[in-house]
Amino acid sequence: LSSGINAEYGEDVTSRLDAQPPPSSWFSRIFSASSVPKVKGLYVFGGVGCGKTMIMDMFYQELATTSKLRTHFHDFMLDVHERIHAFKSTLPPSHVNDRKCYDPIPVVAREIAKESRVLCFDEFQVTDVADAMILKRLFQTLFEEGVTMVATGNRPPEDLYKNGLQRSNFLPFIPMLKAHCEVLDMESIVDYRISEPKPLDIPGGRANYIQDPGQLDKIFHYLTGGAEGAVCRPVPVLGREIRVGVSVGPILSTTYRELIERSHGSSDFRALARTFSHVIIKDFPQLSIKEKTQLRRFIVMMDIFYDRNVKLIISSDVPLHDIICLQDADQKAKDELRMLMDDLKLTMEEAKSMSLFTGEDEVFSQKRALSRLTEMQCADYWDLPHNKHE
Repeated sequence: LSSGINAEYGEDVTSRLDAQPPPSSWFSRIFSASSVPKVKGLYVFGGVGCGKTMIMDMFYQELATTSKLRTHFHDFMLDVHERIHAFKSTLPPSHVNDRKCYDPIPVVAREIAKESRVLCFDEFQVTDVADAMILKRLFQTLFEEGVTMVATGNRPPEDLYKNGLQRSNFLPFIPMLKAHCEVLDMESIVDYRISEPKPLDIPGGRANYIQDPGQLDKIFHYLTGGAEGAVCRPVPVLGREIRVGVSVGPILSTTYRELIERSHGSSDFRALARTFSHVIIKDFPQLSIKEKTQLRRFIVMMDIFYDRNVKLIISSDVPLHDIICLQDADQKAKDELRMLMDDLKLTMEEAKSMSLFTGEDEVFSQKRALSRLTEMQCADYWDLPHNKHE
């Protein structure tokens, strides 16, 4: 399946891209849309570990154009919001909210289109209302400029941003997505990441241990050639600095408390992923719904580290597959849920139908994090070069 998609679809994309004029060029504006060959994108969805990201990465690597971008969708939207903010900062205060005359979204979209004619998104998932409200306008301009989108997701297009706030404003994006992308259901319930890993070329032969920080010290000593000069070095992040653990070169040794308990955001984890190729984490507890903030922070970190091929070595309180407890919330969380339902005057049936309460996307994210954590223990993953995404 993957070789067929990449060979046929990749050749079609390349040939059509070669026939396209540059985005926003005089030629593309003179001629009608029908006279310029459009390149239809691809939206691939399916369960955890079924090979979506692998297919997209293979396609991206084989795509014969340099005008392409492969990124996590969450990172892409962060960049979009930063560009919008930068554009607004150039306007006089009286014009900032005048969308009719000074709408930043088409400007940002045309800027992106000039940089990349193919956008490849991993984990196309809409959970933020700020993202949901601008997607139609953003992608309408991108598609008009001839940009092709290839994306992976866990939901069919019809279920994107399901039961989200102000979803009626988001709904017009769905037919636009389907009009510009072929939709492919992987139709797989098998998680191919879960298999018995081959021994790694490090002390102990594996990258996860139960309550054994001493073994992680041995691995740190081995990877750094003696751990001489290990210091807590500052890592620059958007004009500030963060400090976690100690490091030698690209090898970081830290603890759960330093990395996850502190209020680090996605920009912090991206900076760490650029700086360090190996991250050793000691004293990792079992996470559950009771630690929702830490759990979400860990999931964000996992997505970023996995995307950059960061090698993760962990000493935890429980076996690796139990690091995230996927059981129902405890009684306290259920009581809080009932109180919230009472405040909103919702029945249990109504509450269960809402993603606000069922947390379908969050459960999928937890399963994805566990699946990726398992793959990160494998020799094939360790053979991948560190991807700094500079």
